[in-house]
Amino acid sequence: MSRILLYLLLFIIFLSISASSIIILLSGADSIGCAFWRLGFTVIILLIYSLLFRRSILRTMVNDVFINKYGFLAGISLAAHFLLWMESLYHIPVAISTTIVVSYPLFALVVDRFVYREKITILQYLGILFGFIGLTMFLYRGFVGDINLYGVLLSLFGSIAATSYFCIGRYVRLRRDLMEYIFPTYFYALLGVLFYSLVIGKNILAYSPRSYLFFILLAIVPMLGGHTLMNYILKYMKSSVVTSIALTEPIGASILAYLILSQVIGLYEVIPMAIVLTSIIIVIREELRIRKEVLS
Repeated sequence: MSRILLYLLLFIIFLSISASSIIILLSGADSIGCAFWRLGFTVIILLIYSLLFRRSILRTMVNDVFINKYGFLAGISLAAHFLLWMESLYHIPVAISTTIVVSYPLFALVVDRFVYREKITILQYLGILFGFIGLTMFLYRGFVGDINLYGVLLSLFGSIAATSYFCIGRYVRLRRDLMEYIFPTYFYALLGVLFYSLVIGKNILAYSPRSYLFFILLAIVPMLGGHTLMNYILKYMKSSVVTSIALTEPIGASILAYLILSQVIGLYEVIPMAIVLTSIIIVIREELRIRKEVLS
């Protein structure tokens, strides 16, 4: 992949994921509806594409045990990520929610070390340490003040679920084509959200036409323009590096939340946000340095 193409994809991903939380809150729907229809319209779009251009994708999903096994695991992880993180947006400000949820490069680095047996440098260990200190500060009411602890935990567990999703994706993308992976993954994620809605008795159809317009935007912008492109470049970069792209989300989302939703955060919220984001920058810069040395 050329550097110019990589930068272009990164910019598209930045715009797409930054708009995600804003679209969710503007939809006027609850987190379950946003999760279900974001996945539902995405699956419909990919199904149409498969029927028109690549029917082999459907055959692969039916016959490939490997894809079904890991697609199911990744799909359930993605469903959990959406349900947890989207719900957190209704309890804590966008800036805090997105900062916590994008901490998954820290968790992904731990997976890279203990699952993929890859080397972690001293600076990366320090990055992980400071990152978790920053996350702990969000949990301490005495520091950040009257922040909704439930919302913080939702976003934190959403981050852990995202780690599972991307790490499974890296493993599969080294062995399978992008479309062969994402279609069953999104389909199983859709089933996961549907199953959850049935268990709790949630009606996922009772939304206004305006909400459905935002659901379609969720499928096109952050899902296809964000998650799908991130899955695409998983074949070319480590999961901890790819997931770090989401580091830009709190910046873009915070600006949009201020301009559109009039959400303002105070100094004591900014401090742990800065610590978490700085720790991720340390981790990723060190990862890129190692990658450059290997390629040189």
